[in-house]
Amino acid sequence: CRHGGVCCSSGWPIPVERDHVIPIRARAARADESWLIPAIDAPAEVAGNLALGPDGHCVFHGPGGAVHAARPVSCAHFPFIGLIDARGVHVTLSHYCPTAASMLFDDYGPIEIVEGPSPVAGFEIPEGLGARESLPPLASPNRLMTFAAFSAWERLAISPAAEAQSISADTVLFEHPRRAVPAPWSWRAAPPDIEEHWNAFVASAWPRFAPVVQRYRAAHLFASWAAYTGDGIPAVLRAADTALAVLRVEATRQDLAAGGELDVELLKQAIRHSDLLLVHYADPRVLSSGTTP
Repeated sequence: CRHGGVCCSSGWPIPVERDHVIPIRARAARADESWLIPAIDAPAEVAGNLALGPDGHCVFHGPGGAVHAARPVSCAHFPFIGLIDARGVHVTLSHYCPTAASMLFDDYGPIEIVEGPSPVAGFEIPEGLGARESLPPLASPNRLMTFAAFSAWERLAISPAAEAQSISADTVLFEHPRRAVPAPWSWRAAPPDIEEHWNAFVASAWPRFAPVVQRYRAAHLFASWAAYTGDGIPAVLRAADTALAVLRVEATRQDLAAGGELDVELLKQAIRHSDLLLVHYADPRVLSSGTTP
């Protein structure tokens, strides 16, 4: 972690589990529990939400990180996205996290699936979509895969050779996740004349970032919840195509705002905004269904 702090300062509700209240209270150095506010319709194991300041930051966000060692489960898991199925535990990342986004620009060699320990300290099995009792994903409407075949498919699908070659700022796929954002949240529409700006200023720079885009696409193919919340492999492929469509729109939006050619920082911000929409704002079941309400 490079301590970017977006997990603490994005203004979203941060639930506090009941067994975390006493450890946080011991570190809070406050006379009252103004740091804990009621959470409407929360599960029984949740005592409330961490209070936010006027700036939308967690009240404990700042120098020292007073309660970091006792932070709630959702804080400990950010930016990990887990899928637990009959094969085991599979983890990818939300690139809304600045550290995760920056890693896409580092050269770590080939894109591949690797074995590792639990990424979340204290959790042998991190939280995520629980699909241990599910059948393998659908390969087609009338045919299930085996789990071994699904793993083999993932290894092949994340390879750069399998990358979709559509290079445009078409907004049709972008509209699906935008409309999958539940009220009261919302997401901005694509800028007007986006295709013209893409062709004039972004398209020529896009091939330079092919390895970055390939890694980003791989992160939306591996451990995809769509394999179980949608119609299997077709849903996973739609999710990856949608992620690239969103990235192209957000890259063009960043470029329009900056008024220059697409560069590393502009693309990094576009990646972060893309995953903010896809991972944190849009309803995952609506996303994988292929239809919007």
